[in-house]
Amino acid sequence: MQQLMARMTADRQILAILLLILGNLTISFGDVVVKLLGQTQVTPYQYIALRFLMTSLLLLPFWLRLSPEKKGWGQWKVHLIRGHLLLFGSICVFISLMYLPLATANAVFYAAPLMTLPLAALLSKEKVRPAAYGVSLLGFGGILLVLNPGQWHWAGWLALFTAFSMAASNVLVRRLPQGRSVLATLFLTQALAIPVGFALAIPGWQPLNGEIWLLLIGISLIGIVYQGACILAYSMADASKIAASEYSGLLFVTIMGMLMFNEFPALHVYLGAAVVIIAIGLQRKLK
Repeated sequence: MQQLMARMTADRQILAILLLILGNLTISFGDVVVKLLGQTQVTPYQYIALRFLMTSLLLLPFWLRLSPEKKGWGQWKVHLIRGHLLLFGSICVFISLMYLPLATANAVFYAAPLMTLPLAALLSKEKVRPAAYGVSLLGFGGILLVLNPGQWHWAGWLALFTAFSMAASNVLVRRLPQGRSVLATLFLTQALAIPVGFALAIPGWQPLNGEIWLLLIGISLIGIVYQGACILAYSMADASKIAASEYSGLLFVTIMGMLMFNEFPALHVYLGAAVVIIAIGLQRKLK
């Protein structure tokens, strides 16, 4: 019986790892789509406003079917803050991918886990071991290697803000009640940020052709698939045993950057990314 249970646990862990790899492959295609959109007439604000609207419309029928206590209105302030963090973070993703190679931008995005612990101590008064701050500093050293201060590009700041917005959003999730509906969290986070998104987009609104609409629909679906894969994976196995699979995303975007945009990262990008991944691995052991 114990052998059977162990086998089932191992099988679930393998499936969870495969789901994370699939999710990261999917979102890597999403980054490619965003980079392609950056070469069109669509503005960052218009893209984000439409993406949030489309994602909300896709989730709305399922959210309406939830029971009143599962709809999440009681925590609307948390959803509102998270939504606007992700709104501005997504705008920064778009702009940073316009000016930075795929591999460089994504390596900086990996600063998010390194920011999570300090932000948890600041915002949620969680106790953080002193060694964790040292690991975070090591990770930021890796980020500096990736960005190479000698050839600093201002879009690097936007990539760092993206990482900050992701980390702050993750910390705020802990203020939501246990047993919450993940679907309600996804829907309200997007829907509550739509008014500000369109307020930013309307002044520079551009007419869009059919090809761009297809790209926008595609990136909305990709985002839902990615988040769904992550939710399923982390519900099937311990995070410490599968989280390393998320590093596959760096490999995918590096290959895609080479094949589609002729982007061949310099040695400092590989070295910096390796330091960031090591720091994240050490941080997980300190938790």
